[in-house]
Amino acid sequence: MLPTFITTSDLWGFVAAASIVIVFFLLAGIFNFLTLSISRKWQNTNPTSLSANILICLKGPISLFLVLTGLFSAILIVTELDRVQVHLGNNFSEWINKIWLVTLISQISYLAYHILDALLTWYITNMAEKTDTHVDDRLLPPLRRLLPLFVYSLGTLMAMSALNIPISPIWAGLGIGGIAVALAVQPTLANFFAGTYVVTEGELNMGDYIELSGGPSGYVVEVGWRSTKIRTMFNNLVIIPNSRMAESIVTNYYSPTPAMNVMVYCGVSYDSNLRQVEKIVMDASTKLVKESPHAIKNVEPWVGFEEFGDSNITFWVFIQAVDRLGSFTLTSDLVKIIHERLNEEGVEINYPVRKLIMSEPQKDLPATLTS
Repeated sequence: MLPTFITTSDLWGFVAAASIVIVFFLLAGIFNFLTLSISRKWQNTNPTSLSANILICLKGPISLFLVLTGLFSAILIVTELDRVQVHLGNNFSEWINKIWLVTLISQISYLAYHILDALLTWYITNMAEKTDTHVDDRLLPPLRRLLPLFVYSLGTLMAMSALNIPISPIWAGLGIGGIAVALAVQPTLANFFAGTYVVTEGELNMGDYIELSGGPSGYVVEVGWRSTKIRTMFNNLVIIPNSRMAESIVTNYYSPTPAMNVMVYCGVSYDSNLRQVEKIVMDASTKLVKESPHAIKNVEPWVGFEEFGDSNITFWVFIQAVDRLGSFTLTSDLVKIIHERLNEEGVEINYPVRKLIMSEPQKDLPATLTS
């Protein structure tokens, strides 16, 4: 309650109101100057300082809060004057208090959003790249975009509650509307939640070569929330919905490592000396591993005979390539060098051979008499 000499005197009432406005304006100016000076000092010391960013976020909202506090306080002082109350009535002060409460909720929502946004921005810029996982790199940016919708929606509901506006029907309407929207955008939501699974699993990374069961294959270009983009061997971009990715069997040729096994099959004649063949192929494979940039150097070749075929005795050669792209070149080089060395050593690789055994021709039988 204000003193009687203020409420009964127009002069002292307006002087008190003006004094309140001036005091709060001065406080806002002082706070603005101090926060600006301190934040600049912290930024000069550490350009990525989280404290400086938060202080900058506090500067504007709190300065505005002090100014609005002074204005509303002055209005309340004026409404307490006897002459003013005669014209405005008692309900005016009540409405001023409600407006002040809504303004306060708005300021708190604004401040909360900017502080949370500063925290997320600082983490994404300075910390996300340093962590071992890529989940935060992909999860936080979309959450940052949804942050103002969540904070301001909550602030709006609180403001409506402060104005005695029933919010239960709004909650009910949001529930029914949410069901309708969910049904309407079901494919999009399915892709979004599947994208959440794909992103958080962390099994797909940019540059990996993947193949879908019964589907396309190629290098991963982007793993998004709605779709995954891959570049095929023909340099075409294929966009795969994440719902399809989550339901398919996906082979990642770069996981757990990009190295890929290479198996080449061949066959030699039954007349060949198998121990000599094994030595020739082993020497040729070892030479290729040492000279080729596409081969893993610390994995020795492996040669083994598999079966007695129709025309040849089949054998296989195992070596390891650095990645899938290198496996094609390495396979081609291995086939060429084995063929060359076997020809040099005179080892025969048969064409398919069929041996026909004919029975001896029978002597002419006497002709059968017919009636």
